[in-house]
Amino acid sequence: MTRLLPSSPIDLSWDHNSHYHGHLLRQVPSGRSRALDVGCGDGRFARALAQRGLTVDAVDASADMVGLARERTPPRLPVRYQHARLEEAELAPEGYGFVSAIASVHHMPLGPTLERLSSLLEPGGTLAVLGLYREEGWGDLAAGLVALGPQWAIGLGLRAARLATGTPDLARICDGAERMPMRDPETSLREIGATAARHLPGAHLRRLLMWRYSLVYTRPE
Repeated sequence: MTRLLPSSPIDLSWDHNSHYHGHLLRQVPSGRSRALDVGCGDGRFARALAQRGLTVDAVDASADMVGLARERTPPRLPVRYQHARLEEAELAPEGYGFVSAIASVHHMPLGPTLERLSSLLEPGGTLAVLGLYREEGWGDLAAGLVALGPQWAIGLGLRAARLATGTPDLARICDGAERMPMRDPETSLREIGATAARHLPGAHLRRLLMWRYSLVYTRPE
């Protein structure tokens, strides 16, 4: 099987999570040197953090995804991948200036996980969660319907660009590895908000399109 070079100059892949990578990168505090990415998948966001000058620890419970992330990450980027669950990972004892968790928190107990992630922050550091929620009520249904139009438009545009440039869709090519493990969320946005209020006072919860939410918390100095 042909393997993709990790240094491929064009990445025209897209999914609901990568759509919000720019939003997450805007949450990185200035002047920080270390970041932690929990549930790193194929390493795309970890690489984006490293390209901003951060030294990154990236953790995932899937050995296949960690292997794929290592293959796709150029040696020049300071990313250290670990195949481990969050509670088992070897992490920097001094903490991190930025901690991200993309589509991974719903695989773990919410309250204890939020506490654990926030405890890994340096004073003044920021935790940014991009998560999935269980739909309940008409508001969630309406948000899902609104997302269909932009999703189709983005997908068609990127497909045309890939055909025109001969660029593969990296999101669909796993070089023999298993696809990223999936699990339906069990917690509603209302329940997530209540849990965050208990464990992360002052955190900002925001509903996003594409069936996602953003939860941003900054540890007091």
